[in-house]
Amino acid sequence: MKIIAKLTAGAGLAALALSGAAHAGGFQRGTADTDILFEPGSFSTRATISYVEPRRGFTSINGVSGDFGDYTGNYTIPSYAVKFGGDQFACSGAFVETFAASADYTGSPDGALPLQRSSALTTSRTRSIDFDSNEVSATCRVSYTSDMGRFSLLGGILFEDFNFDGSSFGFRNLNPQLAATSPQGAALVSAVTGLLPGAQITLPTLVDVENRGEYKAGYRLGIAYERPEIALRVQAMYRSEIEHDDIAGSGTVQVTGPAYVTLNGTNVPLPPVLANTIANAVAGTFPTGTVIPVASELNTATSPQSFTINAQTGIAEGTLLVGSFRWTDWSTNRVVVNTIGNPLIGSSASEQPYYWRDGYTASLGIGRAFNENLSGLVAIGYDRGVSTGADTTYTDLYTLSGGLGLRHGFAEIRLGGLIGYWTDGEQSIDRGAYFDAAVGDDWVYGANASLKLTF
Repeated sequence: MKIIAKLTAGAGLAALALSGAAHAGGFQRGTADTDILFEPGSFSTRATISYVEPRRGFTSINGVSGDFGDYTGNYTIPSYAVKFGGDQFACSGAFVETFAASADYTGSPDGALPLQRSSALTTSRTRSIDFDSNEVSATCRVSYTSDMGRFSLLGGILFEDFNFDGSSFGFRNLNPQLAATSPQGAALVSAVTGLLPGAQITLPTLVDVENRGEYKAGYRLGIAYERPEIALRVQAMYRSEIEHDDIAGSGTVQVTGPAYVTLNGTNVPLPPVLANTIANAVAGTFPTGTVIPVASELNTATSPQSFTINAQTGIAEGTLLVGSFRWTDWSTNRVVVNTIGNPLIGSSASEQPYYWRDGYTASLGIGRAFNENLSGLVAIGYDRGVSTGADTTYTDLYTLSGGLGLRHGFAEIRLGGLIGYWTDGEQSIDRGAYFDAAVGDDWVYGANASLKLTF
């Protein structure tokens, strides 16, 4: 049973790993492959690639219902690990994309999310957001074997970076600037506000930013207990939080068209003579196509601490029960603020509120060895959504996954697939959002493949 159970565990843990990759709560993507520390032999290496397709889109925005397309982006998670050592001591090195998100809101009305206030003179509408964090780590295992089984202490250091890209439409109120420029500018502003009290001369722009944060250090600590004769292994691992407080970069603000007049964020048609006068007055300073460089920075981003338990045990000849549980401290994710600035146009900031709660993820599966070389597993999973109403992307998720493991000599190939059901949800201004929206019941699909070599 010992050999067959180990074969089953390979496919089983691969399927559970895919379940976690599909949606491990919030922005979680992958976790470092520390299971490789328990592989037999003095050297093992494993390369894994996972592909996940989350299909999430708004069903209504500010009370307007419609099919706005999926705003969540498909993604690929690379993971690589190598292990050296034996039964009593081993160390591993790993690389994985730990946290990330990609959102494209161009399917929303007018190609972006609703308007938000960025400064006293500017408003903005978010078009897209992309960020990712990559982890490089080293983890070691020290073990003691007795008649009761093998006990292990695990610990290591990790380094993680942070990268953020964003794009938005910007709208700048030029009334104060034109009024201060010349008597003609002041007269023009007076004519517009006299005709339409509260109106403003608006300059449309497109904002693109790139921010980068250096690698920051963290650590992981854990324990494990094994009874090889019954294929029992229980592993508990804590990963520390990491604060990224140096996320900065640059960007551009590009003038996308002639100035026009708006009232409460809505374009106002004007007589052609007045409209042309406004456009010509602004074109001297901000002609269409003008690109203004800006400095950009993000507020402190926290990769949350987490605690994970992975377990497996043989329950019959050639049959294995596997499970996992993870707590993630997503309540640290409150509001993301991106600030840009330039002496010519001043500074402005766009916000993305989250106000998440802690995440809990659990998986349970049954594996079976078909022969000495082929094994498989089916697993179910549940992720308690972290959204509380300020953001509605990450609601409860239920998954069904499966995996196959094929071993031949020193090589093993694992293949897995997953389907997930995402529950509906709502966000509202009174819960911290800056616009009202709803999502329906959606689906998540995933697949992965890995190759392991053991010597």
